[in-house]
Amino acid sequence: MVKKILGVWLIAVFLFSSCNRTAEKKESQLDSIDTIAKDTLPIPSDSTDTIQEQAPQGESLDAAIMNIIQAFNKQDSKALNNYIDKTVGYYTIYRPGVQAIYTHAVAFDFNHPIPDYYPYPHTNFLGKITIGQLPVYDCGKEAWNKKGLFCNNKQHPTELSHTAKFMNEISDAKISNAEIQKLKALEAKSYRVILTDKNAPLIFHITNKNGKWIFTVLDRAYGGCDA
Repeated sequence: MVKKILGVWLIAVFLFSSCNRTAEKKESQLDSIDTIAKDTLPIPSDSTDTIQEQAPQGESLDAAIMNIIQAFNKQDSKALNNYIDKTVGYYTIYRPGVQAIYTHAVAFDFNHPIPDYYPYPHTNFLGKITIGQLPVYDCGKEAWNKKGLFCNNKQHPTELSHTAKFMNEISDAKISNAEIQKLKALEAKSYRVILTDKNAPLIFHITNKNGKWIFTVLDRAYGGCDA
């Protein structure tokens, strides 16, 4: 009888010791997993803040327009060329007769106007820009319906692509449909700017390319009623 009791007691001690060792082993494993996870996980970073710090601050529409106006004020080709993208260039719309046409160039030179018989306007505007409806020129009265510097940022211009279509229809210019679609895509990112002046109005398009404002069209046809 004593042997049986002793045997049961030894078995109980063995089982109790085994359970303790198993619990200690599990706890040790959990500690190890926690340690590995903490050591190997990357430290989280705010990616948005990093991008914002690295990205340059874009120039506002108002500031870009005023800088272009100042380039015309000073007849500063270098300053204006800073706003001309070499891969896009700029277009000059003018009217040598009844029909308006356009030409394309990659650099601006105040000493060599397009067309050569029509010098570039030398403005003296020092006021502020008005965002809203553009002024309209009345050929009967030979006057603008309002004076100042205006930009319509709610409507995209179509003068360039329309000029291309008219050149095809009237002058048989053979401008491809692909080229006209390219002009439309440019206009879709552009705004029209008009500085009214009785003798030398300044009309141009300013375009957003990858967050930067560039000078893309100089319209020398609108506001002239000679033809």
